[in-house]
Amino acid sequence: MAEVIAFLIEHFGDFDACPSPGDLGYLLEEMGFGEVEIGNVLMLMDVLFGKESFSANAETDSLRVYSAEELDVLPQEVLGLIHFLEKAGAVNGNQRELIVHALLHMPPEDINVDMAKVLTLLVLWAQKSELPVLVGDELMMALYGKTQMH
Repeated sequence: MAEVIAFLIEHFGDFDACPSPGDLGYLLEEMGFGEVEIGNVLMLMDVLFGKESFSANAETDSLRVYSAEELDVLPQEVLGLIHFLEKAGAVNGNQRELIVHALLHMPPEDINVDMAKVLTLLVLWAQKSELPVLVGDELMMALYGKTQMH
């Protein structure tokens, strides 16, 4: 799934420039991505951006208390990453909630730090958010396996 998200971010500088889900699925299939990967990304984009509207600019300083279900599913390392991203100003409270929401829609065996980084990039890209360079470089490593700074 990370490869599909990397493709989207690279080829569509703006989330609004993405084709409709049907056309996007066809395009991704033509690019050689598998049906399962395409289906997962399209479902995730629908979960994140299709029904709920969160403000990209909303600021919240509230304390996030995770439910027992969330604590059972989300590894401690992922919770630590989300906390770090929020404290570093890379994501706001609403974006944090989108990331948590997306993670909870994934199979538990697929939830790890790298997937949380990829989902963070997806949320930030879709909301046209900027993030600190060093944090962005760390997140991009989840897509490319190396730093992007030169």
